[in-house]
Amino acid sequence: MNLRPLAGEEGMWKFESMSYKIAKVKYKREDFLSIFLDRIGKPLKQSVSLKDYSNFRIGGKADYFFEASTIQELVSSIVLARSISIPYYLIGGGNNLLFDDDGFPGLIIKNEAAGKERRGKKQIEVLSGNPLGDVLQFSIEEELAGFEFLAGIPGTIGGAVFGNAGAFDQNIGDFLREALILNQKGEQVRVNRDYFEFGYRQSILKKRPEILLQAVFELHQGEREKAEAKVESNLEVRRKKHPPEGTAYPGSYFKNVVLPDGKKVPAGYYLEKVGAKTMREGGALVYSGHANFIINQGNASARDVRRLAQELKRRVKEEFGIELEEEVIFLRADVSLP
Repeated sequence: MNLRPLAGEEGMWKFESMSYKIAKVKYKREDFLSIFLDRIGKPLKQSVSLKDYSNFRIGGKADYFFEASTIQELVSSIVLARSISIPYYLIGGGNNLLFDDDGFPGLIIKNEAAGKERRGKKQIEVLSGNPLGDVLQFSIEEELAGFEFLAGIPGTIGGAVFGNAGAFDQNIGDFLREALILNQKGEQVRVNRDYFEFGYRQSILKKRPEILLQAVFELHQGEREKAEAKVESNLEVRRKKHPPEGTAYPGSYFKNVVLPDGKKVPAGYYLEKVGAKTMREGGALVYSGHANFIINQGNASARDVRRLAQELKRRVKEEFGIELEEEVIFLRADVSLP
């Protein structure tokens, strides 16, 4: 497959005081390895099994794979991929994500750009590749409270803001004050909370090919002992509801249902009513302890999961007239970010 850039266009991005331009020219696919090494300064991995980077433990191989350990590497690799029109997709912790059995015919970029610091009395500034657990622990050590609801939620700050992750009637978007993003033009832009248009498991990042690089959150003063007790309480609630540690599953498969009056009803309520807990397809089955968890028993394929999910949706639609919406993102082998 040849790379197909748009003739005459240029990609541009900024990092601190530096600006870069990459003229779009037509490259052969076999040249990508050397181009990437020359531009980024690190080699690409090839033919990487994606099941090793997914909580679902499902997926074929990615043609190319890169772990970006700094914001500079993250920005550079994204802009380079855009500039030569190679399909790419950015991942964090591999949660809420189902890879295709056919893998991904392009570049998977794993965001590992981590770093955090306190800013003023109540704010913390973090890079988007930080694991949520690390940020929660940092806030507690700084005697800042508010993020206790994140306890037990896997993933990174970037993924959490992308999907406005939440629990216990709180969402991460409630605490975000400003952020640095990479926009569609390859420019780094500082934006405020309103820019993200947060909703239930929604943000503007799901509608535009823009990337969170850094975020500033505002918390409140709190005692470390009380925060730690709240974390343990939240973890105990999750332990009772979720599959045992080590189970291959991506968290809640479907979003909760938002009724016309704004009331949220757990998707698991409807799924249990239609007999979800007795259902399976190949190696994929519904967890016996909670109807909104699809687990990989060990040999499930993406095809198994998707067939099971479609049957679950069909039953709920037929019984209640409600169209369930997936929270888990299926990354098709033939789809990439623009």
